[in-house]
Amino acid sequence: MAEFRVNLLATMITTTTYGVWLPGDVRGYVEDGKVLPGDPRKVEAARALMTAEAVVLTTTEQDAVFDGLCRGVVEFNYELLAVSVESWHVHVLVSHETDAVKTVVGRLKNRMRQAVDEVSPGRGRVWAKGYDKRYCFTDAQVRTRMAYIERHAGCRAVPRP
Repeated sequence: MAEFRVNLLATMITTTTYGVWLPGDVRGYVEDGKVLPGDPRKVEAARALMTAEAVVLTTTEQDAVFDGLCRGVVEFNYELLAVSVESWHVHVLVSHETDAVKTVVGRLKNRMRQAVDEVSPGRGRVWAKGYDKRYCFTDAQVRTRMAYIERHAGCRAVPRP
């Protein structure tokens, strides 16, 4: 299915580290674009399928994630509007011209993982499969997403221009 790109100004992308927010999580979880309530049986089933420990990024790894993200944004000619790197998730607000969100996420997750590998060789898998995306078609939506990210800014954040 093609993405709806008319007047798309930016996309807020959220991705979590591996194993920290499993399907069925008591906080709720997203499946096929729908927020669902927690389900303890589903969490246990997901945990049983994990092939490694849950990933919680150290401060050094968070710095590396930020640096890798910035390098990827430059490499692929995106515009980084806001970012927050936390120990278990990343929020990114990015303008990405013609690239599909799936492509943007794949590229940026890869660059962030490579950066973590530089400071923690052999760390293995960093990111969970999937991501959340929120499209911004108006300046007001962009400002709302920027404010959200700024409120949640942890280790590294890009200040508002």
